[in-house]
Amino acid sequence: MLHFTFPHMKRSQLPIFLFDGDWAAALAEIECHPYAARQWSTRPGFFDGEHESSVLPLHVACSLHTPLHVVQALVEAYPEALHMPETAFKRLPIHVATQFAEQPDVIKYLVREDRASALEPDILGRLPIHYACSNGSDPAVVKALLAANTASALYADYNGWLPIHVAINFGASTEVVKELIKACPTSVA
Repeated sequence: MLHFTFPHMKRSQLPIFLFDGDWAAALAEIECHPYAARQWSTRPGFFDGEHESSVLPLHVACSLHTPLHVVQALVEAYPEALHMPETAFKRLPIHVATQFAEQPDVIKYLVREDRASALEPDILGRLPIHYACSNGSDPAVVKALLAANTASALYADYNGWLPIHVAINFGASTEVVKELIKACPTSVA
């Protein structure tokens, strides 16, 4: 993984603006200093309160219910961020967005920008659809992930759980379960 550091640059305030929900300041920082979207930061306990992770601003934004236009600005400033995993669990921004139940328009945008990410496992063998099925995501999110690649419905994580197992275990909506069965009828056989 490449970490971009430039000796003449000071650390960006972008992650702080994102954590504070100051979307106007975040947009201004991205516009004035687009390189800020490339700067990694270390976040103790980013996912579970225990593990430290190095993340890009896009990872941070995908964990905070950030408005779509701010996420779009981050991607426009640094499109490669879509393909870069954070360091603790090797999750792409789409994993983070589905894990933190980001807004459906943001997840659909991330899928459109990088369809292949729908089939990328993290260190636990989980795809973004596993996270979407575990946290009550909008059925539109599951539909978008399945539309990117229906094979994601057949992908078992390292515990052997298919997305339908996760959905049923975590009480996903009937519509989500129906979409998973439609994508993979053999998952209930």
